[in-house]
Amino acid sequence: MIKRLMRKAGAGLLGLAAAAVFLTGCSRTSRYNVLLITLDTTRADHLRCYGYQNIETPALNSLAREGVMFSRAYAPNPITLPAHATILSGTLPLYHGVYDNGGYIVPDQLILLPEVLKQHGFTTAGFISAAVLQKEFNLNQGFDYWDEQGIRPQPQMQMLVAERKADATTDAILNWLDKNRTRRWFIWAHYYDPHKEYDPPAPYKQLYFHDPYAGEIAFMDSQILRLFEYLKQNRLYEKTIIIAVADHGESLGEHQEPTHFVFLYEATQRIPLLIRIPGLKNDEHLIRNVVSQIDLMPTILDLLSIEVPKQCSGRSLKRLLYGKEPNEFKGEAFLESHFPYLHFGWSELYGLVTDRYKYIQAPKPELYELSWDAGESNNIAPGNEKLVKELDFKVEQLKKQSRSQLGAQAEAGAKLDDATKAQLLALGYLPGIGGLSPERARQKNPKDYADLLKPIIDVMNDMTMGRTQEMLPKLEKILERNPDNLLAIRLQANALFALGRYQEEIEWINRSFALTGESADLDSQAGMCYLRLAQPELARPFFERSLKLQPRDYMARYYLARMLLAAGKAEDALKLVEEGDMREEAIGHLFMAIYYKSQDRPGRAEAEYEMAIEKNPADPLAKLEYADFLVNKGDGPKALEMFEAAENLDSSLKLDAHVQKAKEQARKLAEKPK
Repeated sequence: MIKRLMRKAGAGLLGLAAAAVFLTGCSRTSRYNVLLITLDTTRADHLRCYGYQNIETPALNSLAREGVMFSRAYAPNPITLPAHATILSGTLPLYHGVYDNGGYIVPDQLILLPEVLKQHGFTTAGFISAAVLQKEFNLNQGFDYWDEQGIRPQPQMQMLVAERKADATTDAILNWLDKNRTRRWFIWAHYYDPHKEYDPPAPYKQLYFHDPYAGEIAFMDSQILRLFEYLKQNRLYEKTIIIAVADHGESLGEHQEPTHFVFLYEATQRIPLLIRIPGLKNDEHLIRNVVSQIDLMPTILDLLSIEVPKQCSGRSLKRLLYGKEPNEFKGEAFLESHFPYLHFGWSELYGLVTDRYKYIQAPKPELYELSWDAGESNNIAPGNEKLVKELDFKVEQLKKQSRSQLGAQAEAGAKLDDATKAQLLALGYLPGIGGLSPERARQKNPKDYADLLKPIIDVMNDMTMGRTQEMLPKLEKILERNPDNLLAIRLQANALFALGRYQEEIEWINRSFALTGESADLDSQAGMCYLRLAQPELARPFFERSLKLQPRDYMARYYLARMLLAAGKAEDALKLVEEGDMREEAIGHLFMAIYYKSQDRPGRAEAEYEMAIEKNPADPLAKLEYADFLVNKGDGPKALEMFEAAENLDSSLKLDAHVQKAKEQARKLAEKPK
């Protein structure tokens, strides 16, 4: 393991002999367990310890009272996966290359905190509560135990957010501790509850009916309190360093942003950070220095007397925690947001927080003096050109210093099944959607389009809830205002497909290419339209181009393999499936079912159909293909059941003439007297 870490860091970690020295010669602090709690979507100014009076958060209050609270801690990025990759690696998104949820994967070569701790004798366990952090995204590196059980869409929520509630996450942690509490452990506990939709359980729903967002935070805090009580009852509390930090905040409508993901204002980037070290002697419980999430890994390792990997761009806060450095308004924090470019075709945003100012690098620069304008309502960039120029130079320097070679690995993307893709889609994350040239995007100031954010979210809600017809007039208004908006273009294509307007969608996609350039998603979508129009020869070039742009487009690979099979090139078809590493995926089993059917091996074919459905019950294609197989087999009742199940998953099938003809055949078979 040490050799692996040394390879990953370029020999940035200790060798075996040095590691042995640290293991035998460490301080009392270094013998502690470590509990890292990440609070998803939690604003600093919505906790009681940070001054919010309309909430009770006794667990987090106790950390502030018994430890240290940072008043000016910042998240570099407003998105969950990039933020957690930063927390666990001590590096900026520009370094680790993870810019967004869904379309990125944490690189293998990135050294994560649990990998280092595991090498130094810790048993490591991670407990996550949202689909955006699942193991497909490779954030589980270095964890001996990884728990993501029970993450599922919440049926009571409009956007069907895939999460696990805080009580279930705490249950999982306590179950693990029952078996492992005598070991020296590192636990990462991720709580997702404050993420929209805001719908806390009783009694918090009733207690916070006026502020359900605060209710979610209060409920989350109650489950953290359960965890603390367990630690105290089992004499672990005084043996554990506890860090609680948010991944990012929530705009709650400020600056016209309903939630988070685009802007770099205080509402989303200033975060709570609380650290409790048993026996810490420091009379100053409030630290005013500007600090960042990149400082957490170096701090934890320094507290444990473990050498910090050279990759880390943050600094240890140990001296601040122990009162060995001046507690004053100083320091800097770098900020970056890639979502506006990736999803909307607007400019990326970068920023820098200093002792007094926040500078936002945008097509129209923004400068705020935070000491008297905490709400960032008065842009003082005009009239302060010299200061803007100085801060802009700093931002450019930090950008150059932070970039690494890991970006290409991160952009390779995760292998996602359709269920996970649907969960990410419900949150507004459409992997691989980008296409607008960076030069063109840099001309589009995100703040100028802030009024579109709420309508776009409304359209996303309509899509998730199946209100397809209602999407089109809303999208027309969005696209009239912002014709090359990448997400709106994709949503328009999805709506036309769901309504069975395939030829119209193809025309729309072809017009969109002129605005956005190449796009694997739109190519694949056009190919699907031609298949629905029974024109596979016209579908082929679109699938080929999609696969060239995105080798992990399983659907394009599947249909191209089907075409090869139909042309009598079975070996070439099998090779295409194998090259895509999709044989064990649901779509791979579906292809093998078609293959065995073509080889006149119906028994093997049926087994593969059933495996495809078992692996991905939410896939309408597998049910549709199986239904067609069952019609040919003469099993009308089961075929009819499969057709109806496929239609429930994809309502556009109800408008497809070929599907309805086959379904009618199944119905006649089912009604035939036995």
